Amino acid sequence: MSHYADQRIISEMTTIRREVLLPDEAIGQVRVLQGQRVDIRDSVARGIIPARHIIIEAAKELRLRNPADLPKKLLKRVGARVQEGEPIAGDDPKRGRRVMSPVRGLIVHVGDGRIIMQSMPRVINLEAGVRGRVIELYPRGVAIEAVGTLIQGIWGNGRSTIATLRLVPHKGGMQGLPKDTLEAGYRNEVVLSPETLTSTHLKIAQVRQFAGLIVPSMPAALIPEALASDVTIMVTEGFGNQRMPEDVLTLFTDCQGYQVTLDGFTPRRNAVRRPEAVVNRPRRDDLPATPDARLPLRPGMRIRVSRAPYQGQLGRILNTSLEPHMLSNGLRTPCAEVELLGGEIVWLPAADLELTGR
Repeated sequence: MSHYADQRIISEMTTIRREVLLPDEAIGQVRVLQGQRVDIRDSVARGIIPARHIIIEAAKELRLRNPADLPKKLLKRVGARVQEGEPIAGDDPKRGRRVMSPVRGLIVHVGDGRIIMQSMPRVINLEAGVRGRVIELYPRGVAIEAVGTLIQGIWGNGRSTIATLRLVPHKGGMQGLPKDTLEAGYRNEVVLSPETLTSTHLKIAQVRQFAGLIVPSMPAALIPEALASDVTIMVTEGFGNQRMPEDVLTLFTDCQGYQVTLDGFTPRRNAVRRPEAVVNRPRRDDLPATPDARLPLRPGMRIRVSRAPYQGQLGRILNTSLEPHMLSNGLRTPCAEVELLGGEIVWLPAADLELTGR
């Protein structure tokens, strides 16, 4: 019986294939040719998300007895352009019961107790994100093959950015950053912190205008605040209070000063994609192999343990069991015999192992 493990790539040098696509709702076109070489910031596709109409039940929100009274409550005239969150109806623009604009757009109609708004169309200029060669064209984007460092994480807040990678100082962590952040060079950069993310750290990142933030872990209760942040966030280990393994921290340290493409993808059920950091660095030898997610566990493979009590440790598979192996807790489950980096040999569930693509 073949056993398979999750694959979370943590590789100093690997071949990376990335699909760069416009959103499903966008109308646009690809701007490069197959076989063309592209740089990180090159535009590969350009599109526009058309305007949409939003109906607001304004009379109900203001609790008006007569919907015909709504025009008297308008704070903005029909045809006015308003910002998201701006008051558009009510007795006072600063207090009391008000109707806020849900989008940036235009007020196009008022009647029957409703306000109809039209959102502004959004232009999307899709950047390559990696330095490589266009190997396939799609109606909404391209596939690019590149070579570089790839570090995949566990969770992201749904944003993405391209910026220079910078580590926080060892003394004081994020709260010990120099007061003059502009001179220190942390503004508009992706910042790596080996500390567990806190609400204070999020506020620091927002105020100091970090482009991105890479952390080992964060409390699950912080998810809503992280999702609302403008800063791209990637968690490498998981939720709770976990440390970043030395091999991952060392790899990030080696990449300091390079441009990193940080994709804070929020994992979804059945999604193959993961949050990840990609750093284009010149290879020292032949083109490295592309990781193969279809490989079963077999002797000699390098793995990383994803759960306690050996979480974060690296090892090598010595043997895989054809039959379910009994663990010390009495459970029988598919297992592999693993030699950890420190020399200890243990049987571990296949579900606790990750292939790192090294």
